[in-house]
Amino acid sequence: MKTLIAAILMVASSIASSGASAAPSAPSVANASRDDVTLSAHKADNFTFAVGNAQAGPSGTSSLFSSAFGGGTWNLLNKIDSTGALVGSPGSVLGSNISVNFTLGSDSKSGTWTITSSKSLQMDLVLGIHAGNATGSFLFDNLVLTAGQTQSGSFAINWTNNGGKVPGYSNLTMFYSNAALRTVAPVPEPSTYAMLLAGLALVGGMAWRRRRQGDARAVSAASLSAA
Repeated sequence: MKTLIAAILMVASSIASSGASAAPSAPSVANASRDDVTLSAHKADNFTFAVGNAQAGPSGTSSLFSSAFGGGTWNLLNKIDSTGALVGSPGSVLGSNISVNFTLGSDSKSGTWTITSSKSLQMDLVLGIHAGNATGSFLFDNLVLTAGQTQSGSFAINWTNNGGKVPGYSNLTMFYSNAALRTVAPVPEPSTYAMLLAGLALVGGMAWRRRRQGDARAVSAASLSAA
C-alpha cells in the first residue's frame, strides 16, 4: 500500500513539475533595440518595450512609452492595421497632412515604411509596433519633415512572445508631440537664375560702355590740350 501511495505521489509530482515548466513566460525584449527601426538611413533615437497594445482605445495608449520618452502630451497620428493599411483618415499635424505607407515583408516580422508631410514641420514621432501581446515603441526625436519630400525607412521585430518566439507583426500606432511648422526659404527656379544672370550681364555691359566713353572723352581732351 505504501509503495502504491509513493508511486502515485511521484507521478503527481512529475505532472506538476512538467506543467510548471510548460507554463508560458511573459514577452521579452530579447534582441530588440532602437536599431530595428530606421528612417532616411538613421536609426531611432530611443526605444522602450512594454506588454500591451499601443493601439488600444480611440486615442491609442501612449502610457506604454510616455514615461520613458517624456515629451509632454502625446497625440495620436495614425493607426495601421495588420495588413499595413491605414485605419480611418490620414492624420494631420498643425494643418499639415501626413501620408504614411507600410509594406510588410514576406516573413511578417519586418518591412519598409515611408512618411510625407504637406508642410514643412518638426516634431517628435513615435512608432508603436504591436506583436506578440507587447509593443516596441521607437522614438524619432526632433524629426524634420520637408514639405512634399518623402522619407523612407525600415522596421523589424526582434522581441519574443510568451512562447519564446519572435512574433509576427500585428499592428502599428503613430504618435507625435512638440510639433512646430518650419519656414523654408524657397529654391529659385532655373528661369530665375537665367534672369539674374541676364541682369548682371546688362549692368556689366552698361558699366563697360560708360568706362569706354569716359576713356574716349579723356583722350579727346588730351588731344585738344596738346594742340
